[in-house]
Amino acid sequence: MNTKSKTEFSSYTPEQLSELYKKNPEHFEEIASAALSEACIGRNPAQTIKRRQLQWTIDAQLRKAKTPLERMHIMENIFYSNVFGEEGELAQLMTSCTELVHTLKGTDPVPTLLEADPVPVSKPVLYLVKRSR
Repeated sequence: MNTKSKTEFSSYTPEQLSELYKKNPEHFEEIASAALSEACIGRNPAQTIKRRQLQWTIDAQLRKAKTPLERMHIMENIFYSNVFGEEGELAQLMTSCTELVHTLKGTDPVPTLLEADPVPVSKPVLYLVKRSR
């Protein structure tokens, strides 16, 4: 782990980074790349691979932008789709919470329109919870 690159990037203020980008874009890109590589290191190799894949996807999408404003719009779309999209974090959280509530109540989850039977049948469910000592 190269802590020098992380320390170097975080030692700049946003104003200083802006000035560095204007005066020496090569050095700015060098320390920014090192900081991104550092940020992609996970707790285990699988997490590191997942983070690097995500960064690679983001970089590929950002290369399409011709202006800084287009880059900002692409980043907004990435964020909103990852959080609010159909397979986003919010949808996964809602699904997990719904399953937890149904498990705690002992009821079957409400089926979606595709899964629904013409005649809904509610079956009693019994869950056994064992306390560990």
